[in-house]
Amino acid sequence: MNAASPILELRGVHKRYGVGGGLMARRRTLTAVAGVSLRVERGEVLGLVGESGCGKSTLARMILGLEAPSEGEVLLDGRPIASLGRLERGRLVQPVFQDPYSSLNPRRDVASIIGLPLIVHGVGTVAERRDAVAEMLGLVGLAPRHAEAFPSQLSGGQRQRVAIARALVLRPTLVVCDEPTSALDVSVQAQILNLLLDLKERLGLSYLFISHNLAVVHMLAGRVAAMYLGRVVEEGEAGRVLGAPQHPYTAALLASALTPDPSLGLPAMRLGTVFPNPLALPSGCAFHPRCPAVFERCAREAPALLPCPGGGRAACHLTGQDQHQAA
Repeated sequence: MNAASPILELRGVHKRYGVGGGLMARRRTLTAVAGVSLRVERGEVLGLVGESGCGKSTLARMILGLEAPSEGEVLLDGRPIASLGRLERGRLVQPVFQDPYSSLNPRRDVASIIGLPLIVHGVGTVAERRDAVAEMLGLVGLAPRHAEAFPSQLSGGQRQRVAIARALVLRPTLVVCDEPTSALDVSVQAQILNLLLDLKERLGLSYLFISHNLAVVHMLAGRVAAMYLGRVVEEGEAGRVLGAPQHPYTAALLASALTPDPSLGLPAMRLGTVFPNPLALPSGCAFHPRCPAVFERCAREAPALLPCPGGGRAACHLTGQDQHQAA
């Protein structure tokens, strides 16, 4: 472990896919991630937000080593992920996915599911692995009797607790949570979020928490990064980003969030009828076809992700001094 380096660092990461092609159609390039640079410090929670299709899950797959970047570098514990073996990578980073039912083997009981990573990594004796599974059951709030249950016999919240126990049994440093509560009831979501916060403190974990639910991210994350069409358009301390967003897209995400006040009705993003298309990236700022504050410069020049006067970074020509020039 290199204590001086962040647990996760992304340096100019791109991911492109070839799409289509054949006798009558040329092959096109889909850009899923476009030049993302981010850090997750040890012990922190970074929330990654954005609409479906913005590249969040693709980024997660590259961090987990399931896909290789087309360009750029992913570093875990200060080392390039490409230099790490599968087992070494598994000891550093583990995932918790959206749907706990599809991510668990229905033919295995809970004890087998949680203990399998220990067997794969050759950790401990049979008795030591049994003790480790029992300890993890207690840490995630499951009773000893659940060890013999199968996933189909558990509720959604219990299944997600099993998935969390499986992810943590190897004591990784980084956990990638990809929409881990979106398939659960609201009351159960709160329980799982509180559990994740408790485990973070107990086990000294770092989280990359991916979600489209800003209320969930606000509860868990210390920093937030917003993605649009494969790019990070805003990043900073959670209270500032979610309290006073500097990018029009982040502001639109906040405006679209559901509120418990029924008198306010259903929210709307009010971003027009032009939807993002990763197969046909617009010129200049990728967000300009939908931006309510667009002006001429936006269509011809892509903004850099630069520091904002109030802290954080935003990729918008309207931040800082440029705001006065545009006005």
